[in-house]
Amino acid sequence: MHRYAVLGNPGHSRVYFQASQKMSVAELAIAGAKLSAACRNIKAESIGGVRYITFETAEELAAGDIQMLSRLSFAYALFEIIRVDRREMFLPVAKSDNYYMDLSFSSILKYTGKTNEIFTRMMINVGVMSLEGGGEGIILLDPVAGKGTTLYEALICGYHAYGIEIGEKVVGESYHYVKKYLETEKYKHTAQKERVSGPNKSFTATRYSFDIARTKEEARDKKTKRLELVAGNSQYADKYFKKNFFDLVVGDLPYGVQHGNVTAEKQSSLTRNPKELLTTCLPGWHAVLKPKGVVVLAWNTFVLSREEMVYLLREKGFHILEGDGYLDFEHSVDRSIKRDIIVVKKM
Repeated sequence: MHRYAVLGNPGHSRVYFQASQKMSVAELAIAGAKLSAACRNIKAESIGGVRYITFETAEELAAGDIQMLSRLSFAYALFEIIRVDRREMFLPVAKSDNYYMDLSFSSILKYTGKTNEIFTRMMINVGVMSLEGGGEGIILLDPVAGKGTTLYEALICGYHAYGIEIGEKVVGESYHYVKKYLETEKYKHTAQKERVSGPNKSFTATRYSFDIARTKEEARDKKTKRLELVAGNSQYADKYFKKNFFDLVVGDLPYGVQHGNVTAEKQSSLTRNPKELLTTCLPGWHAVLKPKGVVVLAWNTFVLSREEMVYLLREKGFHILEGDGYLDFEHSVDRSIKRDIIVVKKM
């Protein structure tokens, strides 16, 4: 038997630090099903006065297992616990995350109402680990993208990232942030802006897109990553994008209160009420998701119960994932927000 300990990321919000322990266990439980070394006895544990997430495996972790564990949102350091002269010792295990871009891409941008990037990373990880396949070819959509934290985290992981945000000013600011970052960090890229409209101007939108490469060689060989952000109404997702296009949909839904993620005066209650938004937008999201594709949504259970959320998603043709870890993400953010995540699959 092999025993391991993961030291948690100190960047977890102090507001829900205790809840982060439970969420870390849940994320690792979902990851455990993908490891080649069977993972068991996962728990939060205090060792020498420091909190760790510990687990056991029958076999030593393989290189692919270490890479998956290294990418967990909470994983700051990984150790194997060994016994030497009847004493437990921590043997460091070198992390192997192989990120496509630097983590600073999502952390530099600060603004009121921003979703914690560690929480966002966890949502993406849970979605990817719930897919039947995997790999760097994953195409992700955030249909309520805000200023783009989910998109930046997806690019960091090496995925193609697409988003929809109703506030055109916000999207414009995100476009300029990305362009400046890519120029400063000397990424090879091309940028494009175009107007999109439906028949008889039934809808209008602006599409901003980047094709990004880390080197001249990648750019020459067209080994690029796509970042695309549409300034428009998310209910028209299937008009902006091809059907069965995305592997993964990840979104932090508006919390149903006057909150920092409300970004423009013209935004209606549709953008702040998760039930109204889902009722209107789920058909379009379902259409652009591939069969067996996965949706991960975070929302405020004070304004929409889990039972109502499950009903809405099942009604639109999604299967709810409820195995180990999937029901252990609820936590308090503040007095008016109790956040949970739900993971579903298009059948």
